[in-house]
Amino acid sequence: MNTKDYQNILTKLKYNPRISQRQLSKDLGFSLGKLNYILRNLERKKLIKNNFAKNIKKNNTNKYIITSKGKILEETAIDYSYLAFNQQNESKKLIRKKPFLVAEIGINHNGSISDAKKLIKLAKKHNFDAVKFQKRDLNVCIPNNQKKIMRETPWGYISYLDYKKKIELNVKQYLELDSFAKKIDIDLFVSCWDINSLNQMKKLNFKYNKVASAMITNTEFLKEVAKEKKKTFISTGMCTMNDIEKAVSIFEKLNCSFVLMHSISLYPCDESLLNLNLIKTLKNKFKCEIGYSGHESSVSPSIAAFLLGADYIERHITLDRASWGTDQAASLEESGMDSLSTLLKKIPIMLGDGKKKFLKEEKKVSKKMRYWEK
Repeated sequence: MNTKDYQNILTKLKYNPRISQRQLSKDLGFSLGKLNYILRNLERKKLIKNNFAKNIKKNNTNKYIITSKGKILEETAIDYSYLAFNQQNESKKLIRKKPFLVAEIGINHNGSISDAKKLIKLAKKHNFDAVKFQKRDLNVCIPNNQKKIMRETPWGYISYLDYKKKIELNVKQYLELDSFAKKIDIDLFVSCWDINSLNQMKKLNFKYNKVASAMITNTEFLKEVAKEKKKTFISTGMCTMNDIEKAVSIFEKLNCSFVLMHSISLYPCDESLLNLNLIKTLKNKFKCEIGYSGHESSVSPSIAAFLLGADYIERHITLDRASWGTDQAASLEESGMDSLSTLLKKIPIMLGDGKKKFLKEEKKVSKKMRYWEK
């Protein structure tokens, strides 16, 4: 039995939990035999609970109860991917698509492949489209005057260089994570912080590239990224508009598609500093795809960013915001990931098509309230 049949039944039960089996089979065009077969499967898969036994004498109670597992499946029945305004006999259609969600795992795995896989699974569970990590050649990216600085870490009192080595993943580990991501059907890619790392990651042939805000003024690095011709997310924190213009010119000259990601490089960032209206400014100025890479600890700015025109949303994620690491406090835990994904799915439906309608449901209410029309 296909998932669509399960979803259709769950949707019917959600909006009419007291529906009879006969009416349910009629509405769905199923025979009673087929319906009963599917219902038994739903029970076995723990998507619904049979409520007949407890309420056999009560006709006004729910026949079936949808479980939390069933609710997740039912929610995916609605296609939230696109909102198209139904403009009959009009030449144009206004389309607003669901944003592409990127879960930035970054270095929040703290060198643990097991934790990295847990985070990938969480991203998939909460309907993110891709996960992103970071790759560095530590000899290039860490200044010599910082390498020997001693600090307290979960691995003891060690140098900054040794600490960074603890959390840096190698090519073999990224191959393992990429294979894991493919098995659960979610894209994986990395943001490289130097040309050596970029050349290493070429071997894995990821679908996307990412330029971190720190790298946007490194023109030689930008040229090497753009030469790969992969769609590239360019974060725009800690830079000027002139810096963005130079980066855009490189990608346009080398004919490499890109998305400008509005970002403020503070971890976490105070909401009063987010300047989300810059999303509209970037879209109007560069006439390109725009996204938002957020480092605040809440969900609402990402929702506002989407409503302002961001078609790509990137958020850091973590297993525990109290964990060791500079990015943990600016990341979303599972509850935040769930809220973000759920709200972004609902928004296109809530927005509607902008046309005034007198709903049939409203007409029933009007008959009760408009006494002068009787």
